[in-house]
Amino acid sequence: MIYGPNLGCLLFLLLMLAVGGGPLLIGLARLALFFAVFTLAAAAIGSWWLRRHAVRLYTSSQSERHNRYVETLVALLVRLAQVDGPLDRREVTVIRHFFERDLGYSGERLLWVRDLIKEAQTSTESVADLCQRLVGDFDIQARLITIEVLTRVAQADGNVSPAERAFLDEVSRYLGLAAFMRGFAWQGRFGETPGFGTVRSDPTAEALAVLGLDPGASADEIKQTWRRLSMENHPDRVTHLGEEFRRVAEERMRRINAAYDVLKSAGMVA
Repeated sequence: MIYGPNLGCLLFLLLMLAVGGGPLLIGLARLALFFAVFTLAAAAIGSWWLRRHAVRLYTSSQSERHNRYVETLVALLVRLAQVDGPLDRREVTVIRHFFERDLGYSGERLLWVRDLIKEAQTSTESVADLCQRLVGDFDIQARLITIEVLTRVAQADGNVSPAERAFLDEVSRYLGLAAFMRGFAWQGRFGETPGFGTVRSDPTAEALAVLGLDPGASADEIKQTWRRLSMENHPDRVTHLGEEFRRVAEERMRRINAAYDVLKSAGMVA
């Protein structure tokens, strides 16, 4: 029962060959091959179209400001990856993993990020131009999130190179955030990192760095700075950027409040 059909097909083929049906068999084989290739090509084209359509549907469902911010952010991430040489697959993976792991991107959103990475690789827009776009179109909260994301990706492999450090310093200056870079060093991400300050063992100095203040800041300076940063970094102020960036803002807000609590416990502010 199991081998009957196979044996029957073999006998049929032998009979066709015996009566001169070789050309017909070859024609049928070519026809079957054509349909197989056609089916595979149609499936590939259909899959590509569905994915492109899904990306278009997603981007059209988001605000123009959200899309413009993500485009600019990805372009800066690509420039960061290129400071050590041409962008390679590992660095592309690091960027995509950040969007997937830290921002919760999946499906068509990851496809969109992949497309943005490809576009950024061929773009001639300078780092200064990208930063100017952020300064012109977005508030300080968006700029702080940009620095936060860049530093996270830079330290993803556990080693921030001198070129990456210089790039982050450059971006922070363009964005008007140079004073806050010490606050990122306080988190222990960079260790002894020229241009970012030094990770200190003094909790009060570390807390002051998070607030962008120098040692010796007065109680009034600390309180006023904390209030200003609390307003600038409130998660509700980034709703236009999307829920994924609200989570980044919430994390930064927790660090600001934790730093203020350290200074209060040290008696530096009432």
